[in-house]
Amino acid sequence: MVQITDLFIYPVKSLKGISLNTSETSLRGLKFDREWMITNSDYEFITQREIESMSTIEVSIDSDALTLSLKNNTKHTIPLDSIKSEPIKASVWGDNCDAYDEGDDVALWLTSMLGQYKGKSLRLVRYAKQGVRPVPSKYLEGMEAQSAFSDQFPYLVTSWESLDKLNKGLIKNGSQVAKMDRFRPNIVVKGIEDLEKKTSQNFLCQQSGYSFGLRKPCKRCKIITINQDDGKIDNPKEPLATLTSLRFSDAINGAFFGQNAILLSTRNYILKVGDELSIG
Repeated sequence: MVQITDLFIYPVKSLKGISLNTSETSLRGLKFDREWMITNSDYEFITQREIESMSTIEVSIDSDALTLSLKNNTKHTIPLDSIKSEPIKASVWGDNCDAYDEGDDVALWLTSMLGQYKGKSLRLVRYAKQGVRPVPSKYLEGMEAQSAFSDQFPYLVTSWESLDKLNKGLIKNGSQVAKMDRFRPNIVVKGIEDLEKKTSQNFLCQQSGYSFGLRKPCKRCKIITINQDDGKIDNPKEPLATLTSLRFSDAINGAFFGQNAILLSTRNYILKVGDELSIG
């Protein structure tokens, strides 16, 4: 039996995640996941691929506010009910998304903490409730799905078995083992081998009634080489090189870890750590 061991959301794309015991699904992923995004002054998205130290900014959220902070106790709080701009368009991977700019105060705070990028100051934008960003239909097998500011899919599932396999390869190569946080999953499970080869299969939680469709193995990039604790790259080749050599997926080229997934329902559910899943 497959079991959920961890749940994570990343309210601001590429900043630190939040570990949860329960989380509510929504149209675009787990509630609040990737609802905000850092951009340059032209509203083009910026991630750890461009600014590694983004991984050091901690995020907390409650019913009233989103708070960004650093370990030195410098922080900035944004009320959830504030709309500080007219609608704007923010671009992520070629998609122009409806969004709102969260204002100059947080923009100045982010720019002072992270620095400009290529001479441009940073902005924080929030995905608009009325926005529509569909997942490409070729992955959906007749279903419909949307995402907010995630790379493409609303949910990312990883497994401890895949991490164990990767770390055995890293040890064999004389490299440091990797932590799960480098892969920035939403749902972490145990009890399944070769998750990356389960494309088109579904996870079903009979007790709660929800099901997820595994639709595309997740191709990995530079971000998994970044230490999520301090934003530093100790070895620019690992664990990317070892992951590529291990060929987790049936895909010909690339490093794959985890599965991009969609919720196979139009209603929302509560996911819990400990939920048991069947696969088929």
